[in-house]
Amino acid sequence: MIIEACHIAQFGKWKDADFSFSPGKNSFLWDNGYGKTSFIYFFKLMFYGVSGDRKQDLEENERKHYMPFQGASFGGRIIFRIGEKRYRLERSFGLKKSEDSFRLFDEDSGKESKDYSENIGEELFSLDAESFQRVCMISHEDLHFSMNSRMHAKLGNVAEDQEDMKKFQQVQTILKDGINALSPNRRTGNIFKLKMQEEELSSGLYGKEALENAVLSIEKEVLALTEKEAKRKEEGKALEEELSQRISEKDSLGKWMSYVQKKEEWEKAEYRYENALKWYYQERFSEIPEEKKALLWKEEMHSLQEQIHSIKKEIEKASEIGGENTGAEVRIERELSGTSPAVLFALAGLGLLFVLLFFGKLFGMPLGLPSALFLLLGILSLSLCFFLWWSGEQKKRAWQEKQEEEENRQRKQQAIRFASLEELLSRFHKLEDMQDLEKEAAGRKEEFLRFVEEEGGEQAFSLLEEKQKEWEEGPSLEESRRKLEAFRKEEEESREEIRRKRAEREAKVRDLDFLEEQERLLAQKKEEREALEKRYNLLQKTKAYLEMAKERFALQYKEPILEAFQKYFQSICTEPLQFQMSEDLELSFVDRGLSREQGYLSEGLQDLCRFCQKLAIFDAMFQEEKAFLLLDDPFSHLDEKNGARARALLEELAESRQIFYFTCSEERKV
Repeated sequence: MIIEACHIAQFGKWKDADFSFSPGKNSFLWDNGYGKTSFIYFFKLMFYGVSGDRKQDLEENERKHYMPFQGASFGGRIIFRIGEKRYRLERSFGLKKSEDSFRLFDEDSGKESKDYSENIGEELFSLDAESFQRVCMISHEDLHFSMNSRMHAKLGNVAEDQEDMKKFQQVQTILKDGINALSPNRRTGNIFKLKMQEEELSSGLYGKEALENAVLSIEKEVLALTEKEAKRKEEGKALEEELSQRISEKDSLGKWMSYVQKKEEWEKAEYRYENALKWYYQERFSEIPEEKKALLWKEEMHSLQEQIHSIKKEIEKASEIGGENTGAEVRIERELSGTSPAVLFALAGLGLLFVLLFFGKLFGMPLGLPSALFLLLGILSLSLCFFLWWSGEQKKRAWQEKQEEEENRQRKQQAIRFASLEELLSRFHKLEDMQDLEKEAAGRKEEFLRFVEEEGGEQAFSLLEEKQKEWEEGPSLEESRRKLEAFRKEEEESREEIRRKRAEREAKVRDLDFLEEQERLLAQKKEEREALEKRYNLLQKTKAYLEMAKERFALQYKEPILEAFQKYFQSICTEPLQFQMSEDLELSFVDRGLSREQGYLSEGLQDLCRFCQKLAIFDAMFQEEKAFLLLDDPFSHLDEKNGARARALLEELAESRQIFYFTCSEERKV
């Protein structure tokens, strides 16, 4: 494949630039910042399109990195030749993938070609964009090399079986992740976790046997208590029957109890009435005949009632007379007051007026009478006013003194009446109480006699009295009740003990069920672990077989690549180093019989090794139709001699492949 020319419409800092290229070496001496890297990536993006659209980092997001600052579309065209056929590749890139465009033309006919799709890079080189960058783009900034499945497929000439080779690395990664996820040695491994869970579950099952024995022991205690309770039920029935019999006997003697109660009530009422008579008659009680004791106090009660009525009338009459006297006193008081207040005020006013006229005359008022006359008239008026008032007050005082004496006399008489009334009322109320006691005694007696007559007479109650004595000689009803209550309390305590034991048993059964569930889980975890261990062993074997297959596959191209590498290395460097290469094409060198990594070499030798390794891999991948090489100043770390020999090597390489060589140094120009 030969690139003949290109046009960069816009790409990074490039704009409207045209270039033509020769089939062999194309050397560019550009200063730093001129656009060497952008120019190299222009070729990659034209064949593979942009990548990293979802990346935020500007270096990884190629669309953002190479888009012009003004935000317009970018891209261009490339004219290239494959064999005898020439093509024109046109691409443009917008703000997003939907705005990208791809077109391929037959350059000679000008017609659009369908020989390749927009995945033209993979179709031409049998490499994805990442692999193309690793093999065909060699930069001094990154000479490190690593293999992937597409590169293995290309080297093994099985690039057509891309799906299998694409998935090789993916399968390797999946196997590795699967083995790590199942690992019995990693704390994050499922087998390790299951082992830890088994240990935890096993430690919790140590007390299962003791718990089972405890459940059986409690069950025996519950059975013993239940049997004991069943036996005690007969005893409880006997106590209940005894109490029921005592209650029945007591109910049958209820009439006797009523008889005794009513008789006691009658006797008590008679006793209270007799005591009241003794208190009333005092010493005379024993002298008064029995037939008259109930008559005398009644006659006296009647007499007291008449006396009280008479005194009440006298008090009412005295109150009426007092009301009449009060009205008369008001009239008399008005009569004794003498001159009316209006006359007194008029005389006083007139006297004051004459006094004022007297002083007015003294101060020069023009009055027709002499001042002494005014003064005399004023004194006479005031004197007359005072005399009239004083004489009225004297009469009033004398009358009030007389009236007060009369009122005191009447109050004493009224007090005597009230004292007599209170004494009579006190005696009367006592007699009323005696009357109530007499009525109560008579009522109780009548009630008792009626009850005896209704129930069959005194003879029937004599028989009940004998039964009562027999009933009292046996255990009391209260004692029977206490015995039954004590038995029921013991019975409830026994039931509570059974309930407590059953609750304890149920709790332990729940614990036992939990342990059995733990045991079931333990068995389940063991099964899961054994299944995972089988899977783990299978994955390890699969990974080992794949590694063996990979090694056998790599043997097809490892030796030719190592041979080509040593040829290129010896053509540039005179150091007598012996190299080795792994199936992943990792280089190492032999020092005094020991294999050592490249890191032990100087920076310049490391870059030289990587450069020669990439050239050897490039030759192995493109044995027939050579791709083009993009070299971005790969010899910047080489010394003068090795750099000169490396540039001379490029001259030889350019005879069989197209090379684009970029440098910023006049000394490293080819």
